[in-house]
Amino acid sequence: MIIMGHFVLLILISFLQYSSCKYIQCTSHCSQITVSFLQPLSIPFQCQENQKLIYDTALICMIDYRIDYDNQQIYINFKSTNDTEQIFKEFNQTEALIQSIWLGFTRDSDQPNITHRSYSCSTENDCARLFYFDTIEYLITDGRNTLNRISSILYNHTTSKNYRCINNLKSTNRSSVRCSKGLCYAHSHDHKQYCTSDLTPMFFSEIQYQIPPLASNRRELVEYKCNKNHCNRNSTIAKIHHLLLDYTNWQQIQEKSSSCQQILSSFIVFSLSLLFNLRV
Repeated sequence: MIIMGHFVLLILISFLQYSSCKYIQCTSHCSQITVSFLQPLSIPFQCQENQKLIYDTALICMIDYRIDYDNQQIYINFKSTNDTEQIFKEFNQTEALIQSIWLGFTRDSDQPNITHRSYSCSTENDCARLFYFDTIEYLITDGRNTLNRISSILYNHTTSKNYRCINNLKSTNRSSVRCSKGLCYAHSHDHKQYCTSDLTPMFFSEIQYQIPPLASNRRELVEYKCNKNHCNRNSTIAKIHHLLLDYTNWQQIQEKSSSCQQILSSFIVFSLSLLFNLRV
């Protein structure tokens, strides 16, 4: 009975070690790829899946891809690493996403409309490539519509100075101020809202998500300068956050991964139950 208990415990430990530290095949030896919005899944021949020389055996597959909405181009870099402590904050993490979005609002702006994503995973062979295939078409269709919606909420292309901004600066007691010579400013993390004299409209967002989720490391930052009446109010910031969740589509990604986590959890519970019964 004791021998059987030790055997079950050994299997459980081995399974946990394998599930958190298994080596997988990752696309890595491939120079930067540029593809168009018309053919976002058309990977060049030298980087296709049947080319064995492009792979590395590693603990984590990685991909950086930059979506240029102005030029309708996507720039892709595949990578891999064994540095799990640098990429994942906890031993049981299997996926991590960092996403940054820049919007310029106007054609004359020096800021192009770009999304940059860095994704890391340890779930299966070539999981970073699979993640790109699963997400890119949504980002350049529905995702682009969502970004256009954000722009329309925050920026008016007609020249109008008849708007007010929410103001929470301690230097004044007024919660709303006229902003005839500037733009309304909002920063979700610093909780800053005021009229800025800077006349360059802009939008920046950065999110960091992990699977399993870590509340302490979750980051959802929004910063922008806009020219609509009270466009920096809290309700508008909340609306922008909601649209960004739709754009990122992380909930669907998380639900897909949760099924694998449930299988692992069920195995652990079963093993511990069997071990407990053997000891009794």
